[in-house]
This record gives sequence, C-alpha cells and structure tokens, in this order.
Amino acid sequence: MLVKLLACNSVDGDVRTLVMLGFKVSSGKVKEKGIDYYLRGYSEGLSSWMFQGVNYPSVLEHVVFTFYIEGISRVTSHQLIRHRLASYTQESQRYSAVSRDYVTPESIVMAGLSDRYRRFVEEAFKLYEELVSAGVPYEDARYVLPQSVTTRLIMTLNLRELLHIACLRLSKDAQWEIRKLVSSMIDEVSKVLPEINELVVEYCEEV
Repeated sequence: MLVKLLACNSVDGDVRTLVMLGFKVSSGKVKEKGIDYYLRGYSEGLSSWMFQGVNYPSVLEHVVFTFYIEGISRVTSHQLIRHRLASYTQESQRYSAVSRDYVTPESIVMAGLSDRYRRFVEEAFKLYEELVSAGVPYEDARYVLPQSVTTRLIMTLNLRELLHIACLRLSKDAQWEIRKLVSSMIDEVSKVLPEINELVVEYCEEV
C-alpha cells in the first residue's frame, strides 16, 4: 500500500491559517482590521484555533487535502467511496488492463489456506487474460476478477471529512485494510498539520 499527500491548500504554507481566518471572518474581526492584517504574518495561537475548530467544524472545511493511493484492494476502495463528501478518480477496469496484483488478508494465511487462495486468484487472472486475448472487452472480462485485485486512485477531501472518516475507520471495528489506509492518510497529513492526531481524538470524542 502506498499513500502520498499530493497537495493541500494553505496560506504561506500553513494550513492552520485558513481555520484561523474562518473564525476571524465569523466573529467580525476581519471587518474591523481588514484581511491584510491577518495575512501579514499573523500567527497568534494557530494551534489553538485548530482545536476550537472541533466545536465549530465548518471552519475545518476550508482546509483541503489531495491523496494518491495505490495498492489497496477493490474491497477497500468500495468502502472508501461510500464517504461521499470527497472526490475520487479511480483507475479504470473498463478501459485498461488489470495487473496481476492482489491483496492477501493475513486471516487467510493464518487459516492455512493461502495456497488455495493464491491458486484461485491466479486462475481468475488467467481466465481474465484469456478473455482479453479472445477479444472480450476489458469492461466485460473484468467480471471474472476477484475483489482482492489492487487499484489506484486520487482522493480529495476537506479536513472535517477526514476527521469524520478517521473516527469511523480507525475504530477497532473497522476492517484492517481500510484502517491501515486511513492511518497512513493521517500520517501523511501530520507532515503539514502536526496537531492532526490530537484533533482526531478530540473530534471523535465530540461526535
């Protein structure tokens, strides 16, 4: 699995400034002092503004992240795209050939059935390739593929939705693969927003 933060919006490289500005606009402070006052290196309490955003989460929606995600199964991508307050562009199985790459759950290995599982999946790939070679379109040949086949996608979402997803998918009740995915997303965000792990804890306590 590969998860990479491709882009995030910010003011002078600090995503927290956008949250602070949300509060300043809401409270009328920008009207009093003007936007330029807050854009000229104003950094007072930026971290604390983030935590105040837990109670007024609309301000968190101004911070937007775009991720590149690779090597997750279709099982997990199907779960991920249920989060509709995000945008996705996923690798097509309709217009491109599918590679022989798939995810093997550790539970199958622990059950001693990994060899049977591998043979089953490899046979599905073999039939898929035979169908394509026979002229069957990718969009129809893919019907034989297992959900363990890996995929790639780009995902864009705001901070509020990321926190919401983290509350659901970092839970011990979430499936292991999507839990690993969201944990990796949070790790990537921590590079530009060091408070993210604490924000997840506080946000989840509020919802």
